[in-house]
Formats: sequence, C-alpha cells, structure tokens
Amino acid sequence: MRLKSIVGLFLILLVMAQSLAQNSRMDCEQTLSMATEEFNSGRFYGIPAMLKPCIDGGFGREQRQRAYLLLAQTYLILDDPISAENSYLEILRANPEFEADTALHPIDLVYLSKKFTADPIFSLFAKVGGNTSPVRVIHTINPWGSSISNDYKLRLGIQFGGGVDWNITREIALTGEFNAFTASYRKNQIRANQDDLQYIGNQFWMMIPVSVKYSDSKGKIRPYGYSGLAFQWLISERGRVTSVKTDVINDGTPQSNTRESPVLTMTDFRNKVNYSFFVGGGVRYKRGLDYFFADLRYSFGLSNIVVPTSTYGQQTPMIELGHVDDFFRIDNLAISVGYVHPLYKPRKLKKARTRSVLKLINRGAK
Repeated sequence: MRLKSIVGLFLILLVMAQSLAQNSRMDCEQTLSMATEEFNSGRFYGIPAMLKPCIDGGFGREQRQRAYLLLAQTYLILDDPISAENSYLEILRANPEFEADTALHPIDLVYLSKKFTADPIFSLFAKVGGNTSPVRVIHTINPWGSSISNDYKLRLGIQFGGGVDWNITREIALTGEFNAFTASYRKNQIRANQDDLQYIGNQFWMMIPVSVKYSDSKGKIRPYGYSGLAFQWLISERGRVTSVKTDVINDGTPQSNTRESPVLTMTDFRNKVNYSFFVGGGVRYKRGLDYFFADLRYSFGLSNIVVPTSTYGQQTPMIELGHVDDFFRIDNLAISVGYVHPLYKPRKLKKARTRSVLKLINRGAK
C-alpha cells in the first residue's frame, strides 16, 4: 500500500511539473511577443531586460533561437557589437544549423552571421550490418597430379563498428573507423575420380579503414561516396572439412564414404596482417540535428591470406582429409545501417566570410 502511495505521489508531481513547464513556456511566448512588438515600435532599450527572466530559465530551444535573434538585431541597432556577437553565438547554440538569409533578415545581421559558424569539426557514427566475402584465387595448389575443379561459394557474415568524420569542409571529410566483422566462405573441390571435398572457413577480423568522403550538404536526403585503404587483422579462422570419397565395388556399383573433420583451427596457417582498398557510398537521412544512414561498401583484398609454407612441407590439420589451401585474397561486400551524431561547435571564425555580403551591399548602394 505504501509503495502504491509513493508511485501515485510521484505521478502527481510529474504531471504538475509538466503543467508548470508548459505554463512557463506559454508565459514566455507572451513575453517574446511583447518584446517583438517593442522592437517593431522602435523601443529597443528595454528589450534585453524584458527577455532576461525567460532566457535564464523559461524558453524552449526554438524560443531561445527567436529571442536571441531579436536581441542580436537590437544590439546591432544600439551599436553594441560585442553583445550582438554574443547573441548570435547563442542563436547557434540553440540551433547550430541556423543561417541568416537576405530574403528574411536585415543585411547587417547577415553580415554579422558570416563571422560565425557552428559547422561540426567532428561527427561520430556507429553502424551494423551484413556482408559476404568473395574469394579471389591467386594460384591454385594441386598436389594430386590429376585434374581438379575448385568452386568457391559465398556465405554470409555480420559486421559492426563506428568511427569519426573529420570535416575539412561541409562536403569533404577524412574518416577513420574501427570495425569488427565475421567472414565466411565455402570451397568445393571435385577431383578426376569424382571424389568431392568441401571446406567451410569462418573468420573473425578487426579492421581500421581510413577514407576520404564526399557528401551532399543540403536537403533531407544526402548522398555520399568515399574510397580509402584499410588495415586488417585476422583474429581467428576455424573451419571444417567434409570428404566424400567414391569407390566402385565388384559389381560396378559406386559407393560413397563420407568423412567429416572436427572443427579445425587454421589461424596459424593464415597471414594475420592484411590490407584492402575499398570504395563505397550511401545516403544519409536527416532527422533533427542527427542522421540515419544506409551504406554499401566493397573492399578489395590486396594480400594473400594463406601462409605460403602451409601448402607444402607442413602438416596442416586438413591434410589428413586431403585438403590443401590455394593462395587467395578475400574481398568483402558489406551493407550497413547506422547513426551519425555531429559534434556542433558554435564559434567565431578566424577569417570572416563577408565578401559576398559586401558585394550585395555595394550593389545596393549603386
């Protein structure tokens, strides 16, 4: 009973707090309307004091943007450039993507805006998805002396990771990532005597890709593309060999004998350090100040992942069942979805971008 009373009291207090906050926002909306009327009437000196109580604790984000926009224009008229600059910084803190427009705002405010930016220097992202890993054979190893036919099949894997975009401009970024993924492939080998050998390998990788990215900077849906190089570290490979040996008995009837290995650890027979070149692209969907994205990437393996000495002269776990690795590279096709959080940083520019505004002012003066 006591617990129910506590929960009930908590809910009542929560409703009261929400109601008070809503009333406060409504009162501050009235204050903002009154301040706007004062501005339109040419009475500028009392506006900062009128807005201060709501600025200190009553405005929501959108209201703060409008309030500081009004203050910035007020201080420009009152010839107080320091306060105008501070107010414009607060506009960007309330809405980092705000941009003054000559069609909507006075030219002196547009000129002031060119001294500031909130463009993110860095953006963080995380992603998850699926992949498949095509095998590209460099050299087929055939120690049997008879013809063989090798066929590599695709299998599915998963990947997850994250990274950071260092935004050089609004469109160009240098991107660093840390990803982990599983890769899997299947090798089918048919020999001249119709014996069949199958190996399924399951790998776990970590990789550090670095790329240059170009992105559209406008609109709700923003396509992008990139290319780069990746350092890859093979953590493990485990696999299983299945051998189907076909014999002919006395009456000419073929008889199959199937053998399957236990799970084998092949990591020591792989080159653990590998490199790849990749290209990719996707689309970002803007939601508020952040983004959701879908991404498609193809990585071209640049290294032979098989230790050369493991094919001849060594007893690998698979040799008992007649399997010998080819020399091969492994590619990766990955589809991912993810989330981007830009780290907006309102700040004054070291070099103002006012040239275009000055041209407009000079054009209007002629």
